[in-house]
Order: sequence, then C-alpha cells, then structure tokens
Amino acid sequence: MTLTTELTFVAVVFLGAYVQTLSGFALGLIVMGAVTWLGLAPIAFSAAVVALTSMFQIGLQLQREHHHVAWRNALYAGLGAAPALFLGLWLLDTLSLDAQLWLRRLLGGFILVGGLLLMLRPHPRPRPSGAHRDLLMGGLGGLFGGLFSTAGPPMVYHLYREPLPLDTIRTTLLAVFGCITVIRNGYLGITGELDMEMLRLSLLCVPAVYLATRLGQRYRPPISENGMRRFAFALLTLLGVGLLLA
Repeated sequence: MTLTTELTFVAVVFLGAYVQTLSGFALGLIVMGAVTWLGLAPIAFSAAVVALTSMFQIGLQLQREHHHVAWRNALYAGLGAAPALFLGLWLLDTLSLDAQLWLRRLLGGFILVGGLLLMLRPHPRPRPSGAHRDLLMGGLGGLFGGLFSTAGPPMVYHLYREPLPLDTIRTTLLAVFGCITVIRNGYLGITGELDMEMLRLSLLCVPAVYLATRLGQRYRPPISENGMRRFAFALLTLLGVGLLLA
C-alpha cells in the first residue's frame, strides 16, 4: 500500500470508529464499503484489519461505559453467537463460491427490506423480549459473522427494537460484538491467517480510533432517540445494499 492509500484507509477507519461510538456498530460497514468502492485493499485483508481495530475500539469504549451494558441480553446473545460463529467459519470453508454468493445476496435482501421498514416505524416494542430471542439473534449474528464477517444485523434489529435506553443498546451491542471479535481473531491467529502487514496497518489505525472514540463520547450530536434509531436502520439498509452488490 502507498502512503496515500494508507492515510485514506486510516481516515475511513476514523469515520467508522466515530459512527460506531454513537450507534454501537458500523465500523465494519463503513470501512468495508469504502474499501470496496475505492479499491484500497483486498477485502480479506481489510476484514482482518477491521476485526483487529474493532477489538481495540470496543475495549476502549466499554472501559468507560460498561455500566450501561444489559448483561443478561449480552450473556444470552454471546452464548448463542459462540458456537454459531464456528459453524459459519466451517460453512465458509465448505460451501462453494456460488452458494456463498447466493447466501450473501439473500442476507442482503432481508437486511435491505427490514432496514427500510424499520426506518418508517422506528418505535421500540411495548415489552422486552425473552432470553430466547437474545439466543436466536446472537446465534444468527455469530453465523453471519463466521460466513461474511457481518455479525451486526440480527442483534442491531433486535436491540434497537427493545424498550431500552440508547446508551444500553449501544454498549450491549459492543459487548456482544467484542465477544464475537475476540473469538474470530483468536481463530485467525491460531490458523495463521493474520500476518505482519495486517498488524502493522492495525497499529497505524490505533491513534485514529482512539481520537474518534473520545470525540464520539464527548461530543454527541443532538439527535432524538427515534432519530438515532432511524439512523441505525439507515446504516443497516446500506449494509444490505452492499451485500447485494458485493
């Protein structure tokens, strides 16, 4: 990568980390979308860098905001996500490229339709869901995280519809994604799929992630709860479009 390409990559990571600080997700969405559109780096390489920088960003944010986490939701979602993540990684190695493509498009279609519908009706459910929904959505997130490095949509749909404060939604999402990211990075490290160039670029992104996270924690835009929910669902819609076009 040239110096210009690296600086562009770091700038995109800064934007993604800032948005993730506000919403609880979207670092991967923004970085992978920009990588695809601008041709900054191979997708597999960028996904590994995103996973490493996301782990740092999540730890940094939860260090200050862990008291907001809904630990019951996070625990059940993590219990569902961990085994499903390995299933997704196994399917990634087993399925043909054509089968993976059709699964990606199917996932993108569901996300796109769901995001559009939820933008129109962003109000939360009248009552909290049971633990079974946390397990199910965590499992789907782990499965998609293993297959496509896209663990967010099921849990984002689920938690942003729950009657919970936005701070609780954001930090609980980060806790679940942190669990998935640690497991995935550990697997990649054990199997030798992380190299020094990935680690070097991840370290270059650390100052940008730190600054973006602190800015997002200190200077939040004056958006209503329904406005933030619409913003989150709009990001999901973009993710659906990206999966359909990938």
